[in-house]
Amino acid sequence: MFSASSVYEPRLEEIKRIITSNFRVRDLYYDAGVLTFDIEDTWIKERFKEAALMMRELGYLPTAKKTEQGVQIKVYPYSRPKKGSMRIPILMMTATIATVGADGYLRSSSPIYKLLQIQYGISEIIIQSLLFTIAIFSIVFIHEMGHKISAWIDKISASPPYFIPGLPGFIPTFGAVIFQRDPLVNRDDMFDIGVSGPVAGFMVGVLVTFLAFQTAVWIPAEQYLTVISSAVEEGAVFYSPPLIFHLIRMLYGNPDSVPFFMSVGFAAWLGMVVTALNLLPIWQLDGGRIFRSFLSRRQHIIASYIALGILAITGYFFMALLIILLMHRAPDIAPLDEVSPLSRGRKLAMIGVIAMLILSYVPLTRVA
Repeated sequence: MFSASSVYEPRLEEIKRIITSNFRVRDLYYDAGVLTFDIEDTWIKERFKEAALMMRELGYLPTAKKTEQGVQIKVYPYSRPKKGSMRIPILMMTATIATVGADGYLRSSSPIYKLLQIQYGISEIIIQSLLFTIAIFSIVFIHEMGHKISAWIDKISASPPYFIPGLPGFIPTFGAVIFQRDPLVNRDDMFDIGVSGPVAGFMVGVLVTFLAFQTAVWIPAEQYLTVISSAVEEGAVFYSPPLIFHLIRMLYGNPDSVPFFMSVGFAAWLGMVVTALNLLPIWQLDGGRIFRSFLSRRQHIIASYIALGILAITGYFFMALLIILLMHRAPDIAPLDEVSPLSRGRKLAMIGVIAMLILSYVPLTRVA
């Protein structure tokens, strides 16, 4: 027996109909004022998602957890956030294009390219600046659109991307963020939304890397060492390339020559850095959702601290420190359905995620 609550009464019969048409209900009652269903079903993934989407339209959200007696579904009132104005995202995107463009011009007009003894005037500087701007913006934009499209497929409302302008001459952009407006229904959704951005960004990053090789100046190894030495004397800094660079280099053959990258080479390098860092199993990053989709809360915390150690050891000390300061404030955001496991196909896809991380990870070690 139960007494109706004013919170549920307007839609109570509809809620009951949705639950009873999808699950075998053993008991129905209020637990601390929350409408609760004990059900006999053990496999609920597809039916729960259907029920959750239907109830969301009514202004409610269900959660599913395992108990000693079986599976328990609780129903809570829910108000979907209103869509915000496009003005701020557009302004931030415009500012980001400006900082990326300015950074591209500074890098493309560097006196280092004069050491290559090639024709390099204002027209070449403009072309390289445009290629750099398009490359950087494409990597960030496609990364975020990967998240956006995945959210749309899973019927989860999400904001437009908010681009974060950077500092020309240092980091042209600090990426972008998309705010999820609806809770994730299950672990499959969590994995999909987490992995979609890095996969999309990585694919564009590979294309940009090929563009970097195509626009590079190929010079003899002896001349390359001389140019690097002269560039370092003028204040240039060169960092280790990711493994994907070495693999693509093998496709070009020509072992007696070395590619000296123009500014688009930095765009490719930075794209790989962003991809790799986002794949780490830390909640504030995309990898946090990917790994949390099949790890327990405790296992995920352990994985996060291991990742932080890797960051510190490989040169990202200040980033690791910043994440540690923020990590304790980040709640564990579990999906509505805490009963259903991650699908087998997505578990196998983790092999691809690890491979992508290995191919794109860049230790911040100077090579010159």
